[in-house]
Amino acid sequence: MSIRVLFFSIIYLLSFEQKIFAQIKLDGQFKNWTAQNTNINGQQVCYAVSSPVASDPKNLNRAESRMFVSFRPNDKIQNEISVTSGYNYKASSKVNVAIDKKEFKFETEDNFAWLTKYEEEVAMIELMRKSSQAKISATSAKGSKTIDTFSLSGFSDAYEAAKKKCNFI
Repeated sequence: MSIRVLFFSIIYLLSFEQKIFAQIKLDGQFKNWTAQNTNINGQQVCYAVSSPVASDPKNLNRAESRMFVSFRPNDKIQNEISVTSGYNYKASSKVNVAIDKKEFKFETEDNFAWLTKYEEEVAMIELMRKSSQAKISATSAKGSKTIDTFSLSGFSDAYEAAKKKCNFI
């Protein structure tokens, strides 16, 4: 498991266990998005996060999907977009994120997917700020295909709050 997947797995688990892990702090609820921060091994991590407003198929047994935009000042990382669809992805598959008519191909490892080029992250964030929804299409390790629809309502405010909290303004 790569360090990136380990990091996202910790954030993912913490986002579900806020009552148990008091180190997760809610910096704001902005319609369908929240801004949160935590400290992992002495590193501050800030992120905007959301859950889908619709998932297809509805009867598939999986954990919740999430979309994140993360900031890690100690590593000089900003605008890092990642997604999880609630299952391990099919090996060597890509996750497709469609916003308006633009599609982004995310690399996968285990149960997380991310963009590998910073320029694509910046372009996707700009689209997310202007658009109303994002659709994430993926294939599980068992071959199930899913489509999760995320509302982008509140994204800009959650993104700005997370960015500010980690001093990337």
